[in-house]
Amino acid sequence: MNEPFPNVSCFAHEAMTTIFEIFISDPDGEYAGQAARAAFREIDRLEGLFNRFDPGSEISRINRLPGGGEIPVGIETFACLSLAESVRRETGGAFDINARAAIPGSSAGSPDSLPSPGSAERATAGRENSGFTPVSEPGGFFIRRPEVFDPREEIRLDLDLGGVGKGYAVDRAMDVLVEWGVSGALIHGGTSTALARGSADPAEALGSDRKTGWPVGAGAGWAGAPPRVILTDRALSGSGTEVKGGHILDPRTGRAARGNLAAWASTPSAALSDALSTAFFVMSPDDVEAFSVHHPDTWACLVVSYRDVRTYNPGLLPGSFGVL
Repeated sequence: MNEPFPNVSCFAHEAMTTIFEIFISDPDGEYAGQAARAAFREIDRLEGLFNRFDPGSEISRINRLPGGGEIPVGIETFACLSLAESVRRETGGAFDINARAAIPGSSAGSPDSLPSPGSAERATAGRENSGFTPVSEPGGFFIRRPEVFDPREEIRLDLDLGGVGKGYAVDRAMDVLVEWGVSGALIHGGTSTALARGSADPAEALGSDRKTGWPVGAGAGWAGAPPRVILTDRALSGSGTEVKGGHILDPRTGRAARGNLAAWASTPSAALSDALSTAFFVMSPDDVEAFSVHHPDTWACLVVSYRDVRTYNPGLLPGSFGVL
């Protein structure tokens, strides 16, 4: 945040290998603290479901499913995997939580590593499926593996929710704050994804006519990029070498991403913004523009080069390019 707000309380919590922070605009700091701790407990609960390094997590159990197998899961895992699969299809494979399966020698729960150029077994672009199918039935939620008759056609599973799980946790944490009656809050997970509700000013959060929302840094440091935007009831996520280092894989090639220097996405959902910013980082500017045309509620910003910054659906975020 770039401006002082005297009635905003800040709370921090370590989870999902990062630091989550919650800012709450409420003069009652004690109540705000109780609400924040409840939200952090929800994040911890989700980490237990999504942690692929924990053999007992739902994601690890899915990764061990044989072809033709099925496993019941909670609504959270079902919702997160359903969203991930939807984004994979809509971005032509630019986002894929099973991208690690294309890395030779990698296995579920193994440390992250990048393949060297040309080392991928296959590209994932255009793949008919991800090796799993989320299924909702009257009896509950399930993840199913397709039955494979030819081992050469089997799609190995190594699901990694690193590009969507933190955003989903931010969404659910905000739901908890809403249940506690919090009207103005900002949550971020490791600064790469932020979600805002209401305003940083408690008076405005309670219903004043002038809404300023929450100022959040976006493309500061890139010439022509918005130094900050104003978030209200929206999320903002960023991907790039500065945010995540050089460890973003292009699922369509199985190699380290090449092309854009940075990408941001904003939608009402933190999970969707998280996934889209990762996809936009590896997509061409033309493909991002086409996506934005078909999704007018999605704001996007690409740093194509040091002197080439492009913003799509700019009117969705007040404060873009420093107009505050």
